[in-house]
Amino acid sequence: MAFLKSPGEVTPEEGLLFTYWLTVLQLLKLGIPWVDIMGFSDTEIKTVLGIEMAIAQKQQEEQARAMAANKNNMRM
Repeated sequence: MAFLKSPGEVTPEEGLLFTYWLTVLQLLKLGIPWVDIMGFSDTEIKTVLGIEMAIAQKQQEEQARAMAANKNNMRM
């Protein structure tokens, strides 16, 4: 399996296959049905994953701000 090999031992085909399934699994975790995923274009997949990454980043930034505010409140 590709993930058990060092990067230099992975063939281009294995790398492509690994990336394909990683992407499919990410979309399934988002709750997108298999049938829809199979009908998506590359652009649609990139758009969905890009939006999901932006949402996750915004949530992380909000959590970091909340933690910083709590830390400042504890000092007072």
